[in-house]
Amino acid sequence: MLSIDQVYLGIFTIMIFSSVMWLSLYTANKRIINNDPEPSRLPSVTFIVPAYNEEENIADTIQALLDQNYPKDKLDIIAINDGSEDSTLEILRSFKDRISIIDKENTGKANSMNQALKKVETEIVGCMDGDSFPDPEMLRSMVGYLENNDVKGVSPAIKVHNPKTWPQKIIWAEYVYQVFLRKVFSLFNSQYVLPGPGSIYDTKFMKENGGWDEKTLTEDMEIAFRVIEQKKLLKNSTNAYVYTISPATLRGLFRQRIRWYKGYINNFIKYKHIVFNREYGNIGVFFLPFTVVWIFLLMFLITHMSYRIIDRIIGFYYELALTDFWIQYPNLTIQSLTYFHIFYTLFVVVGIGTLLISLKVSGEKLELRKRKLNYLLFLWVYAMLFAAFWVAAVISRIRGGKKW
Repeated sequence: MLSIDQVYLGIFTIMIFSSVMWLSLYTANKRIINNDPEPSRLPSVTFIVPAYNEEENIADTIQALLDQNYPKDKLDIIAINDGSEDSTLEILRSFKDRISIIDKENTGKANSMNQALKKVETEIVGCMDGDSFPDPEMLRSMVGYLENNDVKGVSPAIKVHNPKTWPQKIIWAEYVYQVFLRKVFSLFNSQYVLPGPGSIYDTKFMKENGGWDEKTLTEDMEIAFRVIEQKKLLKNSTNAYVYTISPATLRGLFRQRIRWYKGYINNFIKYKHIVFNREYGNIGVFFLPFTVVWIFLLMFLITHMSYRIIDRIIGFYYELALTDFWIQYPNLTIQSLTYFHIFYTLFVVVGIGTLLISLKVSGEKLELRKRKLNYLLFLWVYAMLFAAFWVAAVISRIRGGKKW
């Protein structure tokens, strides 16, 4: 057997194992996966909304927070105009009787949130990006988790708002899939990010730990690692819907993902003492090491598979040009299939099955006619984009962040 075949079989085995593991964890917790703990009382909450040049969306974001099905005397909003050059500040001032506003020079998202955190006096603090819109029941679905003293952060179920372009359609399906995965990771105590659109935190914990890291590329991931480092818990609600605007162009998506994945690399290095450390449970012993292995295997797999496919196409047309096609290829049968074709078919079947489960968990309908392009792009294009994002992020990290 060729060595490359052995590599492929190893990759196939790992990918099948991971898929079966997450699906098994879902099956074991099927009855509770969409159930959130009922709070014994409704605690006071402050939402921090940092905004830089968000004139198109900030009004809808603020209004969606004001429309939360939550006692008005227990819900505060602090909006930060981070040196916007458009009409963001004027729009925020139109809500001045119902929210607090901080107007400052541009110092970045994390610094803006930290300045607002100093003014927070409520039990819980949440963040909301200026291009995201929470469902009215979002907050009620999440606060019950924080009654457990070991829980310091809760993430929502994030979906793409009104996808129109093909990059947004791909990411719509990815976000639906992530609703399922983030919940499963939470059950496995392996959640490693508290996304900016809608996550909530224990205010005392945030203040005692200095708020959000202002030097990292991904402050929402870094704070999650800090919670893990202190051996506290992160939870997730599949009923706390937040709709966020995804980049409309491939270039915009590329820039966003390189920042995210470089941030993951930086945080992984910063908190490398967690990896293979039994004190941190599943995330240290298994999840973080496995994630790194899986990413590199996927990058290799997609790159080499693309090479093989292109090579086969070129060879096919070369043979077609030299011979009579119907004489040269008359007997394509089941015997022509290899383990490569069998795995690829299995991979597609598992992918479709997991996507169907994700739709159920996230409360979405299949709507095949309306969303057939979303599904096809996700199943056939997303993996290649995912690998490309990671390759670019690794190269950018090695180059030290220089433009390329």
